[in-house]
Amino acid sequence: MDQDSSPMLRLNAGPALMKGIWAGIAVATIIVILRTIAKIRIRHFRLDDILMIAALTLSIISTVFLTISIHHGLGGNLRVAPLSDVQTVLKCIAIQWPLLTMGTTLARCSFICYLAAILGSNRAHQILLWATLSLQLAANIVSAVLPTTICRNVESLWKPHVVTSCGDTTAVIKFSYFAGSLNSAVDLFLALFATLVFWNLKLALRIKISLAILLSLGIVAMVASIIKTTKLDDIPSITNLGASGGVSFFRWGYAENAIIIVTSSIPCLRSLAISSVRKIQNSRGATRSYALTSWPFSRGHPHFSQTHNQATASNNPRWEPNNPRRGQETESIERIFDLETHRESNSGARSKQHGEAGFSPAQLDIRITKQVHVSYHGPDLR
Repeated sequence: MDQDSSPMLRLNAGPALMKGIWAGIAVATIIVILRTIAKIRIRHFRLDDILMIAALTLSIISTVFLTISIHHGLGGNLRVAPLSDVQTVLKCIAIQWPLLTMGTTLARCSFICYLAAILGSNRAHQILLWATLSLQLAANIVSAVLPTTICRNVESLWKPHVVTSCGDTTAVIKFSYFAGSLNSAVDLFLALFATLVFWNLKLALRIKISLAILLSLGIVAMVASIIKTTKLDDIPSITNLGASGGVSFFRWGYAENAIIIVTSSIPCLRSLAISSVRKIQNSRGATRSYALTSWPFSRGHPHFSQTHNQATASNNPRWEPNNPRRGQETESIERIFDLETHRESNSGARSKQHGEAGFSPAQLDIRITKQVHVSYHGPDLR
């Protein structure tokens, strides 16, 4: 029985493909918007954020062209579709696939720049990361441009009767396999590299685990990249329209793109999440601060209260501001998630809010336990 006569292959999978891809783009858009808000709030909007916005923009434009091609029959059997629809589908594929390839590439570059900014003091890490960025960027640029330049007349990609000279199309397919394999290897490398580097930092175990989970999500993108690479032969072309319409290839290609955008942006949302939790706690009145003037022995003696507060804080190593362990963990985790400026702005806001109590911003970040020791030096009354 001819494969094209199979009932499953006569079904048009295009509409379902379009809904799934637009859902992924919607999630990626929301995450990137939140990422941008978070980075602007802490005044750390940098090159990695610009690259991520550019990656999302290219992905959206590519999805628009995919939608147009689906409306003209992509996802169904193009062998039985009208010639005008087939030409429109092939023309949209020639436009959208380079855009999606570069969008995914820029998303990877964004994550590499994010890691490079964090590991700025380690020259070996810097060299390794920038070499990885350059290699995958060059490979994907060639992979995006080569299919559209293999023939002298680009219209031959969607018009079957155009006479022109073309290069070795087999070499294009082979290089596409190389680029796909390289992208999968880069995804794996970035996930393992980030996890190992941050695992060796002197941080609390729970922080190490959370960092490992956040920064190793690229393994999911690696899986999508591998599956997409194995489906390269399904791409519709003049010589290979196929009955399946390349649904699996486009599904995993767009899935890889959305996964990289989302997983590379999630670590940047931590500061925004912390700020939201604090606002919720403050709105519910969840605060442990209280006025210190209610103590009977300190009424009218602010110097007495201040002296005992400072003495107690210095005797409690758990909350001591100069405690090496606490300082090391705080500095490392804030540097990882770009929270230095965020902390300063929050400290200033809390200082203004609690100015009546006379606390400095540094004191507001310390939990103080108050202990009062009273000694009587008067005459013996026994």
